[in-house]
Amino acid sequence: MIKTVVIAGTPVDTKMGVDYLEKRSAEYCTPVCKPIYRPAAEDCDAQVRFQYSDYENKRRRMDEIFDPAIEDGIEDFFIYCNSLSGAFDFEPYAAEKGVKVYTPLQIYKSLGQKYSRVGVIAANNLSSHNIEKALMETNPDIYVIGSGNMAIVSAIETGLPPEEIVEKCGIAHFIKYVEACGCEALIFGCTHFPYLREEVDKLCSIPVIDPADEMFSAMTGLR
Repeated sequence: MIKTVVIAGTPVDTKMGVDYLEKRSAEYCTPVCKPIYRPAAEDCDAQVRFQYSDYENKRRRMDEIFDPAIEDGIEDFFIYCNSLSGAFDFEPYAAEKGVKVYTPLQIYKSLGQKYSRVGVIAANNLSSHNIEKALMETNPDIYVIGSGNMAIVSAIETGLPPEEIVEKCGIAHFIKYVEACGCEALIFGCTHFPYLREEVDKLCSIPVIDPADEMFSAMTGLR
């Protein structure tokens, strides 16, 4: 069984990541992973401040999470937060620490090879920018039509029903816009957004992509 630390921006999306891995693990005869809950910040506002803070502050917080886990023999870290994966450079950090880190940005790089035009709905515009950057690493000619809206994340954190969030935050209008622009897929650029999946699927005529599934496969070797 793989012991993996789940790191996300807030307690809510960190718990979502733990729940996701527990659900996926339960699909197999033998549980394949044991997720460990470690949020990076205490709420949405603190998460944004943290992600826009300087490198030293972000490095200090990551050390607080990674170092005790490494001392306990844990080698796998699952970054269940798109904006966090863009706000901190985990690849050299993982190499320095001698561990494996799985992030949404790794998945976006592979998606760039599959599409020529995509829509991205993200938590904030830093995240949207970093997703576009990752997609363009493998396809410099890709068109990315993105939106960053922390109000959606805040509404999910307060537990509003998905259909109410979709209406209040104008998500249906954004879906129509990206479809009208010829997008071939809509990418969830925030790990909160699978909460809205059923409602989004009702509105969307193009594929909706959640990077967590590919992260799980990369970590476990399972589909």
